[in-house]
Amino acid sequence: MLHAVEGLLIEKNNLFAAISVNGFVVRVFIPSSSYSKLPEEGKECRLYTQMVIGEKSIRLYGFTTQEEKNLFNALRKISKIGAQTAMSVLSNVSVEQFYKIVSSKDEKMLTAIPGIGKKTALSIILEFSSKLPKESVNDIVFDAVSALETMGFAKTDCLPIAQSLFDKNPDISIESLIKESLKQLAKDVY
Repeated sequence: MLHAVEGLLIEKNNLFAAISVNGFVVRVFIPSSSYSKLPEEGKECRLYTQMVIGEKSIRLYGFTTQEEKNLFNALRKISKIGAQTAMSVLSNVSVEQFYKIVSSKDEKMLTAIPGIGKKTALSIILEFSSKLPKESVNDIVFDAVSALETMGFAKTDCLPIAQSLFDKNPDISIESLIKESLKQLAKDVY
């Protein structure tokens, strides 16, 4: 099974990306969240992929992050959620926003997503409530990690540091959490 597709981005639009891989051009369906992160046409890119075999078609779905792919696959495990509905979720909210919506049990935000009705929204909340990642439980850690990501740090590098600092001092302010995380990240670099 394909884990990822890497090559030259030939074409992109809101629905798919066409990537040239060793003489083959592969069409990969993408959510809006991935579209906005793609490089310009003519540049190298990588998409984490998931092949979905349906009754009438075989489609390759692609995501710029492993987190998006993981959420796509987790959503598809819920009854009555197929690939198109999972793509609709990822096109309307980021992975972080999705987990915030679930942690706050905001049914109205979920039903605002095309393809998600009231019953499906309740199923999503029920299914994901027990699987919330640590960072979604606390807004301070979530916001600090988001700020660090905008500074160019990888989420995988800054999340454990920010979470550890917060666990040691739950009363820490967001400003102090960002500052202390930056100090720790600088130590790791040098």
